[in-house]
Amino acid sequence: MPAPPFDAATATTVTTSDGRTLVTFGGCNYHGLAHHPRVVRAAQDAFARFGVSASASRETTGNARPHELLEREAAAFLGAERVLLVPDGYTANVAAAQAAARTHGVALLDERAHASLHDAAAAAGLHSLVYRHGDTDQAAAMAAEHAEHGVVAMVDGVFAADGRIAPLRSLLAALPDDGLLIVDDCHGFLTLGPSGRGTVSHLGLDDARVAVTTTLAKGLGCAGGIVAGPGCFVDRARRTTAYVCTTPVPPALAEAAREGLRVMRDEPSRLERLRDNAARLRGHAVRLGLSVCADPTPIVTFTLGTRDDMEHARIALDAAGFRAPVIDYPGGPAPVYFRLMVSSEHAPGQIDAFAAALADAIPRPVRAAS
Repeated sequence: MPAPPFDAATATTVTTSDGRTLVTFGGCNYHGLAHHPRVVRAAQDAFARFGVSASASRETTGNARPHELLEREAAAFLGAERVLLVPDGYTANVAAAQAAARTHGVALLDERAHASLHDAAAAAGLHSLVYRHGDTDQAAAMAAEHAEHGVVAMVDGVFAADGRIAPLRSLLAALPDDGLLIVDDCHGFLTLGPSGRGTVSHLGLDDARVAVTTTLAKGLGCAGGIVAGPGCFVDRARRTTAYVCTTPVPPALAEAAREGLRVMRDEPSRLERLRDNAARLRGHAVRLGLSVCADPTPIVTFTLGTRDDMEHARIALDAAGFRAPVIDYPGGPAPVYFRLMVSSEHAPGQIDAFAAALADAIPRPVRAAS
């Protein structure tokens, strides 16, 4: 079942169907750009010019100027040779996998890689091999065994469920010289690296064997997905059915994404606030005795005793005015867990108040055990 619907939202709050406003620590709107006045105004102005849909594939009659401008500007922002705009992050992974399948036959996948990567490899006809989570030694052994068939590794830059940064440097070193690394950076884009360029930049990787995919719906708060990387690879992605046979994001939302990139360039303090807020929330969790990932990402996940314990805590937090989701999303640290997100727009006082409410919400036996 989907989560309960909300009736309205801001960068840090949601309004429920009964009219209550909760401070939310869920979702992935890492900079609140989905609600930034400049971004919203850019979309509104462009909706008046372009309508609500491109109405056709970009390869027929659906290619609008904002699509091409966004590709160029995203490439410049990322320092990539080329960028391809597609409808969403899921489609970006399918397009990248189809592009890889033109030159490679085997896909190496972390067992906790996002489900869209596993789906993309299968849809592209790649022979999938799954290695233990983070075990680059096992990945290297698999790559060596299948090197003659062409090996592409497909992995998250930041794992969506727990915020852990993938060992991309070791994984790239595990590949043969003609190998390819596709990094799904949906949770690293605009959270890690200089200016928010992402996980690859954060880790200092500069290699022509690396391509990046990401959604524009999370760090950028807009809509769409991109494939970024060497020109020859992106050109192959442009010839895939995942790109050719889909209707692109509405031009107005491409304009919103362009404005979002400008906001990030104009307001670099957003990244500093995001990182400070992430450290603040993580510090509170550690002081409460919770086991959380130490990597500097805005995702904090943990469990509390049993499923009933977590549901009890969630209800208590809701009553205190906070939305903190308990989810069963694939690839997490447990079958059911809390997944918290902090944004650059949360005030320190909101984070501190949430931590105090969480301390009160943790069931006493669980607190004693920790």
